[in-house]
Parts: sequence; structure tokens; C-alpha cells
Amino acid sequence: MTKRVHDQKIVMDKVNSLFNQYDEFDIISGELASLGFVRTGGKFDVAAFENTDLEVYVHISLEDEKKIKNFEVVTFSEIKDALEK
Repeated sequence: MTKRVHDQKIVMDKVNSLFNQYDEFDIISGELASLGFVRTGGKFDVAAFENTDLEVYVHISLEDEKKIKNFEVVTFSEIKDALEK
């Protein structure tokens, strides 16, 4: 369990770093794929990515189809805890 939490923190830090470096969706989505994330949903103004091995979820809001407005990175357990409240 400790290793999973450690690995989650590492990948979440990498994801946050990507969003600090880039604001273009195409670049971010490619970088997320290289970290093991798969796009699981979205439309023209939102996108969702998951890394099921590490149980990490990324939600991206877009200004248009290319520019990122904001994002959120959470673990599956954080989502589960929020839903149970």
C-alpha cells in the first residue's frame, strides 16, 4: 500500500508539473499518455484521463479545443471518499 501511495504521488507531481509547463491540450494529452494515462471521456470543453494501474484521475477543462482552462488531479480513493460524504 505504501508503494502505491508513493507511486501515486510521483505521477501526480509529474502531472502537475506538465500543467505548469504547458497549456496546450495536444501536448498535455500526449504527455499524459506517456505516463500511462488513457482518455476516458470528454467533449469539446472537457476531457478525462485515467491511469488505472496507479488509480489516478485527471479532469481537464478547456477554453477551446486547444487551450487548457484548469485541471484537477485526484486518486480514485479521493473520488470514492468524496462520493461517500
